[in-house]
Amino acid sequence: MARHESAAATAIATHQVIMFVDVVGSTALYEKLGDVTAQRLIATVLARLTELVAAKNGRIAAELGDELMCFFSQPADAAAAACDMHARIGDEFQVPNTGRRMRLRIGLHFGCVQGHKDDLMSETAKIAHWAASNAKPDQTLATLSVIDSLPRIFRAVSRYVDDETWNFVSFEHVALYEIIWDVEAITAAVAESATTAPQRYTTVIFSLEGDTLSLSAERPVISVGRGSQNDLVVQQDLISRQHFTAQFSRGRCTITDKSTNGTCVIEDQGSSQIVRRETYPLSGSGMIVLGNPEQPTPFAAIRYVCR
Repeated sequence: MARHESAAATAIATHQVIMFVDVVGSTALYEKLGDVTAQRLIATVLARLTELVAAKNGRIAAELGDELMCFFSQPADAAAAACDMHARIGDEFQVPNTGRRMRLRIGLHFGCVQGHKDDLMSETAKIAHWAASNAKPDQTLATLSVIDSLPRIFRAVSRYVDDETWNFVSFEHVALYEIIWDVEAITAAVAESATTAPQRYTTVIFSLEGDTLSLSAERPVISVGRGSQNDLVVQQDLISRQHFTAQFSRGRCTITDKSTNGTCVIEDQGSSQIVRRETYPLSGSGMIVLGNPEQPTPFAAIRYVCR
């Protein structure tokens, strides 16, 4: 009877932080270095990450290709581990023959878990993985449940990033915060907070060869690509099956690149930005080029207007 009660007790869910760590650019490493060399490098990086997790009282639940799924009982340990990972991996590992340091994306969420690999399918893990996928290279994104549980020293170096839709079925929003881990990033965050707040819009219109879509609070998410399941279908071979998604939230519109060749935003005022596997806010009006406009092969260009 006692053994039965003990086993039942271990199955009771507890609140822990789930962390996902993603090694940036691993696909390109395999293409550049070959399978054997790239696999050896990634394995060495993951082994070092495992040491850093253990040093902050965390543990590895699963290794998923170039990603790690980790558990931390204390949010402060998770935040400290994330900061340590960015600093140590960047200092200790370089991309061969480039001089560039290895980089990470990290996502954190604090929620109800059982504490083993089966949590991979839990909502807590899905939100943590989603946060990691939204992070830029060298960035840690955490949900409010993590930030609210951190000591003041970490909250002081955290900044609000955005209120994003994480569940595209229910359009549920989750606020994301960046835990800043280096002095230069803190300086940039202070400078950014002093700038004027971004303009808010009610509608963003996307147009391509006579097809027009409007993004607003009534229709907050669309997808663009060559797959038939997209809201705006662009039939070109070099365009990804789902090239990018656009999301409207609280008067702001962002696009998230999900492609192989990237997305370029060219504003009418003259500025341009290449977006690769990251999120970028739209403002004013301009063109969204599906691919790199500097390449000789022509790509589709979508007109956008924020109103």
